[in-house]
Amino acid sequence: MLQSKRKLPFSPVSSKDTMRTIKLLATLQQIDLELDADRRKFAENKEAMTPPEGLKKLLAQVKAAENEVTRWQKERKLREEAVALQQAKIKEEEARLYSGRIKDPREQVAVQQHVESLKRHLETLEERALEALMELEKSQATLTQLRQTFEAQKATWMTRREALEKEQEAIVAHARRLKAKRETITKQLPAADLSQYEAMRKKLGGLAVVKLNGRSCGGCGASLPTSVVQQVQAGEMTKCPICGRLLS
Repeated sequence: MLQSKRKLPFSPVSSKDTMRTIKLLATLQQIDLELDADRRKFAENKEAMTPPEGLKKLLAQVKAAENEVTRWQKERKLREEAVALQQAKIKEEEARLYSGRIKDPREQVAVQQHVESLKRHLETLEERALEALMELEKSQATLTQLRQTFEAQKATWMTRREALEKEQEAIVAHARRLKAKRETITKQLPAADLSQYEAMRKKLGGLAVVKLNGRSCGGCGASLPTSVVQQVQAGEMTKCPICGRLLS
C-alpha cells in the first residue's frame, strides 16, 4: 500500500486487489464520462427539437396576414354591396325619370340632378370597391409568400427534428448499454471504494480518476514528484497532491 503523508480514503487491500480496483475505477470513470456526454447531448438535442424563434415569428406573421386577408374580404364585400345598392337607387330614379309620370318640369329637373348626384357618389363607391379589391389581392400575395417561406423553413426544421429524434434514440440505446456495463463494474467494487468514488466525482466536477500523462496529472496538469509517479507505476492507490484525483 502507498506510504504517503496524505491518507487515501479507499479501502486498504492487497497490491493485486489494489491494481484491480484502480483499473475498475478507471473504467467506471470512463463510462461515467460517456454517460455525462450522452446526457449533455440529449439535453442539447431536446432544446434543438423545439421550434426555433424564427419559425415561431413566421407563423405569427402568417396568422396576421390571414387576418388581413379576412379583413379585406369583408371590406370588399361591404363596398361592393354599397355599389350594388347605389346602382339600384340610380336605376330606380332613372326609371321614375323616364316613365313619363313626372309632369312638372321643375320636379323633372330635380330628379335629373338627384340621379347625377347618385352617379357621382357611385363613382366614389366604385373607387373604394376597387381599392378594397387591390388591397385584398395585395394581402393575398403577401400571405402566399409568407406561407411559402414558412412551409420551406418548417420542412427544413422537421427534417432536422427527425434526424435529432433518431440521434436521441441512439443516445438512449448507448446510455442503456453503458449503464449495464456500469452496473457490472460497480458490483465488483467494494462498497466503500464506490462510495468514495461517487463523492470525489461530485466534488471534483465529475472527474475523480485520471491518467498519468508522463509526469503530469491528467486532471489538473500539474507536474508530479518522482515519488508519486513511481507509486502510480507500481500500481498503488495514489492521488494527485494538487487536485486530489486518483491517478491511474
